[in-house]
Amino acid sequence: MNTKVSVVAMATVAMTLFVASAGVLSSSVIAQQSQAHFIANLSGKSAFPPNPSFAATGKATFTVTDDGKKMSYSVNATRINHVDNVVLVYWPTGANRASNIVLLRTGSEHGATGPINGILVQGTISSSDLVGPLKGKHISDLVRDILNRNVDLWITTTTLSMIAGKVTPVGAPAQAALLHRVS
Repeated sequence: MNTKVSVVAMATVAMTLFVASAGVLSSSVIAQQSQAHFIANLSGKSAFPPNPSFAATGKATFTVTDDGKKMSYSVNATRINHVDNVVLVYWPTGANRASNIVLLRTGSEHGATGPINGILVQGTISSSDLVGPLKGKHISDLVRDILNRNVDLWITTTTLSMIAGKVTPVGAPAQAALLHRVS
């Protein structure tokens, strides 16, 4: 009889610890998501169509802020001129060009730039900025699509040149795996 009681007691303690640790894990995951960092390395090689001889390059960084309600971004570019758009595009790997869906567009309202060798655009994205399939959704939905490798950043020019790159998580693969579980 004592053995049965101790087995039940051990099972109860184990279940309590499991439930408690799950609560800690989900709080930890939410905290990690609110501080998630992403990057896109931009080049002509990653453009559509690829143009490896185009000398322009760039780097975009994204950080989830404000408890997951916003995402700050900064886009730097070098050796590029006449930029007319910076666009986040929903483009699943292997999809054809017809399936591209703009998620966020910035720059077109200001006209083309002159030569760029530094910060091109920076700002903050909130849910109200999202368009296409993410219109009316949340930043966490954008994070999910980034983690699923479905989001590219494109910088286009009036001369029909472009640089592009896949937006990917920064940090340990474990962080990406935890973030993926939240989505």
